[in-house]
Amino acid sequence: MVGGSDIRRIEEREREERYNAFNKSANDRKRVLYWIGFLEGALSSRRIEAGEQPAILAESEKFADFFDDPDASDLAEDIRSRCFSSEKDMMTQLREIIADKSNELGNASTSKETDELNIFLGFCAGIICDGRVLESEVRALRNRFMRSERLREEVAFYPLCKAVEEALADDMITEEESEDIEEWLGQLVGDGYADTGFTNIGNVAKLDDPILDPETIELKDSVFVLTGPMRMGPRAYIEKEIKRAGGTMASRATRKVDYVVISSTASRHWRTTHFGTKIERARELIEEGCKLRFVSEVALEKALSGKG
Repeated sequence: MVGGSDIRRIEEREREERYNAFNKSANDRKRVLYWIGFLEGALSSRRIEAGEQPAILAESEKFADFFDDPDASDLAEDIRSRCFSSEKDMMTQLREIIADKSNELGNASTSKETDELNIFLGFCAGIICDGRVLESEVRALRNRFMRSERLREEVAFYPLCKAVEEALADDMITEEESEDIEEWLGQLVGDGYADTGFTNIGNVAKLDDPILDPETIELKDSVFVLTGPMRMGPRAYIEKEIKRAGGTMASRATRKVDYVVISSTASRHWRTTHFGTKIERARELIEEGCKLRFVSEVALEKALSGKG
């Protein structure tokens, strides 16, 4: 005979199973939307750039791993085998995949706004995957913002939207403006595959607590990595201050790095939804036993100013 406590345990297990099934479905949809956006971003310059093909190959292999997806597997195999007769041929296949995946998803989502945000995050990753931002890609970003009030209103996208608008105010893009936009893209979705060798699709992780006490930061002979645009000033200024204090800066997390600085302008929600690859790599190194630590930008700023 089944007692009341047994019934409650069964009901709790069934609720947990339904919850897990819902989360899996939502995460799967997010990854598909991100994949669609990624391909759209890679196509936004209306060509396949030199650094994009390796990134598309890596992302397609990752997507195929997630879903055993034949389209992604075929794309990866065609890239590896150099089967495309021309750049146009490859672009045509990417557009066909986008159309097929969009049709497969249909209108099942409970939130079209969430879908739009996930596609846009993928779009940003597709633009930055080769490690640089072209003028045509900046214009493509502006077109996305102009077409969508939802994207313009999202607080996490506001700095990128503002940087794009300011860069195109005089109808031309300087190298500094391009780098600024690249920084904001990296803040949203992580640095591109060309810079890190890591795929972006599906990254979900928990941010380790950063150092908050400036007195615990050893500046002299330490190596620092910055994860995004910093409130305290441009990278050149921060690098100068770190060098003045006896430290050095690196462009990415390695075993030689002591501190990875978490920008105070970053949103915890957006970082943990599509995790920055510098932070993800740092976490892997920490798990391997490396000395590396996360540190908040505020703590670093106080340490550099001697206010710790």
